[in-house]
Amino acid sequence: AFRVLATLAFAAAPAFASMIIVNNFSFETLPVGGLTFHDCGTVCSYSLATILIPIPGWSSTPSSTSGQFQPGGPTSAANVFFTSLPDGATSAFANTFGTMSQTIAGESVGLGTVYTLSVDIGHRGDATNVFMGGSADLMLGSTRCDAIGVDPGAGKWGTYTTTATCVGTSANAGAPITIELRTIGDLGNAHYTGNFDNVQLSGVPEPASFLLIGSALLALKAFRRRRPIA
Repeated sequence: AFRVLATLAFAAAPAFASMIIVNNFSFETLPVGGLTFHDCGTVCSYSLATILIPIPGWSSTPSSTSGQFQPGGPTSAANVFFTSLPDGATSAFANTFGTMSQTIAGESVGLGTVYTLSVDIGHRGDATNVFMGGSADLMLGSTRCDAIGVDPGAGKWGTYTTTATCVGTSANAGAPITIELRTIGDLGNAHYTGNFDNVQLSGVPEPASFLLIGSALLALKAFRRRRPIA
């Protein structure tokens, strides 16, 4: 009995770890050669995620429609794109139905684990026909969890997060975990862009896991008290 309870307790204990590593979560790691395009302003630079200069840690489809972006720094007076940046001097962008994705290395969907994806999505403020078209999704195998938020307004950023219904189930347990950042592209004369920063992911076990640990530890304590003295 002692061995069984100890095994249950130690098996559930790793589930307490909540933060999950996202490579290049703030897009501050620049591509080889840096940001090579400078036709967006005197202090602005960007890259395109072609086969030559991909976004480190991320995959892009199609590759030519996304990249990394430095609009001039969080406090630059020349920054006409955003009034500030959520984290660091660099963000990422996607245009024309572009998608950036990352499958989390060394992680798989845990049964009963609640996953929370948090992404800052920006609304460019440099033109009247540029609209916020970015969205973020967390894929638990084939299960899609949408990050929900509110358009922060031109020149600003809003934090979008998944809900508590993004849970590992028997249908997707053990499957890969993938983050997808995308944009809806252009509609008519309107240009919809996705601007992304500060991508965070965490996983917390369902309450039943904590109950399992607590019950096991209480049972172990009772077992020790009742053990006869030699």
